[in-house]
Amino acid sequence: MYNFDSLTLKYFYEENKDFILGSVVQKIQLPSRYEIILNIRNIAQSKNKKLYININPKYPHICFIDENTSKKRDIKIPSKPPMFCMQLRKYLNGSKIKDFKLVEYERIIELYFDYFDEIGSLTKMCLALEFMGKHSNIILYNSQNKIIVGSIHNISQDKSSIREIYGGIKYIYPPQKQKLDILNISYSSFYEIAKNKDIKEISENFYYFNQALLKEIFNKFSDLDEIFKFFQSLQNLENKEFICSFWQGGKNINEAIDNYFSNIMFDEILNSKKSKLKKYLSNDIKKLNKITQIKPDNSKALRYKENADLIMAFMYSMKDGQKELKIEDKIIELDETKSINENAQKYYALYKKAKTSFEYNFSRYQEAKEKLDYYESILFNIENSNSFEELNDIKNELIDLGLIQDKKENETSKIEKIDFRGYEIYIGKNNKQNDYLISKIASREDLWFHGLNFPSAHIILKVPNNKKEPNKEVLEFCAKLTKENSKAKNSGKTPIIMTKRKNLKKPPNTYLGYVTYKNETEIII
Repeated sequence: MYNFDSLTLKYFYEENKDFILGSVVQKIQLPSRYEIILNIRNIAQSKNKKLYININPKYPHICFIDENTSKKRDIKIPSKPPMFCMQLRKYLNGSKIKDFKLVEYERIIELYFDYFDEIGSLTKMCLALEFMGKHSNIILYNSQNKIIVGSIHNISQDKSSIREIYGGIKYIYPPQKQKLDILNISYSSFYEIAKNKDIKEISENFYYFNQALLKEIFNKFSDLDEIFKFFQSLQNLENKEFICSFWQGGKNINEAIDNYFSNIMFDEILNSKKSKLKKYLSNDIKKLNKITQIKPDNSKALRYKENADLIMAFMYSMKDGQKELKIEDKIIELDETKSINENAQKYYALYKKAKTSFEYNFSRYQEAKEKLDYYESILFNIENSNSFEELNDIKNELIDLGLIQDKKENETSKIEKIDFRGYEIYIGKNNKQNDYLISKIASREDLWFHGLNFPSAHIILKVPNNKKEPNKEVLEFCAKLTKENSKAKNSGKTPIIMTKRKNLKKPPNTYLGYVTYKNETEIII
């Protein structure tokens, strides 16, 4: 993962300063302790944009976001705004951005505003956006006397002996490392530092060039003279295409930043949500595994019954007071203080007790096995999810099971549909979708696909009345799609079952998405 660098920030500043300068702040939102969204409008251009600021130490950055990349970041606005949000709204809501500055050589951008209080007194305010890894921060201060009004993260002397940040003290820039400006030195001076092509040494001696960017440049050029000229062109903002490609593509710098970090955040947030959902299942799975470790055995009960039956069969040849009954190699112990009939009844009583215990334990074992299979399907669904909405469906399912004490998520997923050779194919990614597919979408003659004895998505192939039966190519495509969306996707030959929807049955009081089937056909993929 690349770190947001001062050179990219410089390109972003130059690309967007004309829009930001003079824009009016219409809304301020703080989705989290690391994020701020400024909804701003440029009246001259008649455009509204969302300026997104993230100071998470993992991926600090700034860019304009749209609805799509906002969803990727899983942005949710809390019902109760935090204190710093209220401070920003007090001073900045409705204000025009009077100035927009980039602090030279630093990863700091400053937005300047005029604030008028209730009696009309003017105070010039500044919002400093610092993108410096673990030291990233957002600070509001009075630009006339430099006194800090508030910050998203307060830094006391206990946390840092170098630079404190909290309301009431003066705002100062962070200590700056003394480096060289590539535009202000000769090639010979550059050569003395860069002759060994030590990327770390070059990065430590020159402003703007981090090690990841330098690596890309050295892969592009081998001659130091070319590299020197390319460094200068970059700092002169003459190679926007290269910076965009460095951030893995985009029509402009903003799009490159937005796409790169929204994808990074999406992957991290999605995996984090998956891990949390799996943890809710883990304790129950441990308990169920203990129950299913040993399958209940009925042999003890059957031995008691056999003993009782043998005593009853030979009782007329036996005498009261016998200590044992010996039949071939089998010896049955008897209580000599009891009659023969009483000994038989004793074994029948032991049989009944052992049988009741076995039936209880076997029922418990079977329920645990079924629940483990169900949980295994949920774990697969979690792993197979590709969107926050799909995970929300699963979270709601766990809430219904009582495994999560929380309110249900409103956002639900849409069932994926594929068109192939004129046929509609639906993919159920979780138990809620599977249940909806079977009960609402699938008709009697439609075909259902599933992995044989392993978790997979439920695949429904729609077969309209006016169409012929699907050919082998269509059926194999559906079977392959089932395998790709199953726990066996990386296995070799895999059995996939297929049957008509009318052959499926949902037993009463069963788990969500569970069905039984008959008249199935097996396809090996």
